[in-house]
Amino acid sequence: MKEADIRPDRLVRQGLALHKADVRKLTRHKKDFSKVPCPACRSGNYHILFKKDGFGFVNCAECDTVFINPRPTFKMLSEFYRSSMSLKHWNDKIFPASERSRRDHIFIPRVNRVVELCRKYGVAVNVLLDVGAGFGTFCEQIGKLDFFKQIIAVEPCHDLAESCRSKGIRVIEKPIEEVNFDERRIGAVTCFELIEHLYCPGDFLRICSRGMHKGGLLILTTPNIKGFDLSLLGRLSDNICGPNHLNYFTPDSIKHLLGKCGFKAIDIITPGTLDAEIVRKKILSGKLDVSRRPFLREILIERWESAGVSFQNFLADNSFSSHMWVVARKT
Repeated sequence: MKEADIRPDRLVRQGLALHKADVRKLTRHKKDFSKVPCPACRSGNYHILFKKDGFGFVNCAECDTVFINPRPTFKMLSEFYRSSMSLKHWNDKIFPASERSRRDHIFIPRVNRVVELCRKYGVAVNVLLDVGAGFGTFCEQIGKLDFFKQIIAVEPCHDLAESCRSKGIRVIEKPIEEVNFDERRIGAVTCFELIEHLYCPGDFLRICSRGMHKGGLLILTTPNIKGFDLSLLGRLSDNICGPNHLNYFTPDSIKHLLGKCGFKAIDIITPGTLDAEIVRKKILSGKLDVSRRPFLREILIERWESAGVSFQNFLADNSFSSHMWVVARKT
């Protein structure tokens, strides 16, 4: 899989322009942003890393989590996602254009891994809750297996929620923080590329825990800020952007947060496939200078055809990828 297969260059450029307009609208109210402690360990000891697009990115001195501070309030973020033109563009243009490739390369393997994990850890298969369901492809794909008795999507963006409904998926169209799950009937919660978007990840995890069976499984993916492309590129990374991504955890800091919120992390892997290509593209574009980094130039440019795949496999196999899977059990 190449990055362009799931993020077509021309459409992504259009989306970035719309995102910048969304951000300009939001940052007009920057004086109303709120300061927060570290979203993982709650420490107030942090230092500024850099500023990008009007947002300040800081690094926790205690656990190495990187986060936006100050940040838009929960109310601001809810309105941002309800009215975002860039999200509408992803729903109307990018997701439909790349759905076949995303289904083959992302969602079918994702479904298979989720089912394998649920079988491995003996999860009750009554209800699967997918939070931040987006275009609905994951819910649709796992629904075809009849593995879970019921699948519920949580998606606060109206256009994306409508896309889910068009696939026959039951949708709760509101932020997870506004959903009440008191029945404790959920066997598994999935959230893919979501927790980094949330104003208060701890609140989200505690809400999930309240609605789950004891022993239920939480399966999430999120960026690993210590991964290859994020740690190397820093503010040059397209992944590091506000207000979409507010929180960047490390494997250790996400474990710590889960432990405080009623979960125990039982497996963390980084099976990413795009880190090396993402850095390579930044070099080729001239945005990243590796003239004083001969090893990177040798691997990512001179010997890309022969060494690129094996280098990416090395990153994935040794927890150096920026794409992180976390599996946790409700305690």
